Parts: sequence; C-alpha cells; structure tokens
Amino acid sequence: MDSIFAQLCQDHRNIQQVLDALEQLLAEMTREDRDPSTLDLIIDALDYIAIYPEKWHHPVEDVTCEILLAKPGVEPEPILRAREEHRRLARETRKMKELFYAVANDCAVERDHLYGAARQYLAAQRSHILMENHCVFPLMERYLEPEDWQLVRAQLGDREDPVFGPAMRDQYDAVQRYVSNSQPATVA
Repeated sequence: MDSIFAQLCQDHRNIQQVLDALEQLLAEMTREDRDPSTLDLIIDALDYIAIYPEKWHHPVEDVTCEILLAKPGVEPEPILRAREEHRRLARETRKMKELFYAVANDCAVERDHLYGAARQYLAAQRSHILMENHCVFPLMERYLEPEDWQLVRAQLGDREDPVFGPAMRDQYDAVQRYVSNSQPATVA
C-alpha cells in the first residue's frame, strides 16, 4: 500500500474521530453545567474540518481522482460524486462555523435550528467518508500503480495533518487533547 493511500485512509479515521468528538461536544452544550470551553472546542473542531480537508486531504484525493478518471474501465460516477460532495461539504462546514461563531458572539440562534443543522452536518460528513471508503478508495487500490502514486507525490509534495501529525499546530492543541481523551472512533 502506497504511503499516500495509507495517509488518505488515516485521514478518514482522524476526521471520524474529530466528528465523534464534535458530536460529544454538542451533547455537552445542552448541559447547564457544561465546561465554558465547550464552544471554543466546537469552533476549533469545525476549523480543523474546514482547513485540513480543504488544504491537504481533498487536493490529494482530487489529483488521485483525476488520474483514476483517465484509467480505462474505471466507473466515473463515484469519483464525480465524491468531488461534488467535497464542494458541498465545504459550503456546509462554512455554514456550521458561521452558526457557532454567531453563538460565540452572543447572537440569537434558535437552539433547534443549531442542533438540527449540526446533526445533519455530522450525518453528511459521515456519509461522505463511508461512500469514499466503500466506492472510491477500492478504485484507488485496484487501478493505481506505483508510478501513479509517484505522480501524485510529485504534484503535491508532503502533507501533514495539523491535529494528528507530528508538527501539530498550537491552535489545535485543545482539540487534540479532547479527541485523544474521547472514546474510540466509530469506523465509517
């Protein structure tokens, strides 16, 4: 297994852990005796979900999918669907961040709207990971050769996860601690 493919798989596990932590944080938000840092952790988790996939993970998938689409016999539908979902999820992540920033700035946000949007968001993210794990990643395993991975590597260079990677960014320390102390991730 190529190290880039292994990293894509690890990214999905890491993002799933952040989604699980985010779900736990949302549950904590409903408690009267919640930790005051809960909202900050939610915003940091959403920042991570916005930044890492958009700057590192999805560009790798996009280059990989372009190579896949050029391969004879590859069914394009799941690849094209994944790329469209990337755009949709980026928009949804921005909307979620806006909602929680509004809460942080003491703007009136209806509780049912906030939690309903958050539940839909988590479901959409998990559905996307599941679809890629079952439909796109098997195509990568089947059709991509070592020279294809070298081409991906040459186009993108090394990419490191700011939460789970060795050069963790300071701004994600709290999220990393929360995720590390949370229950094990459910596998999509």
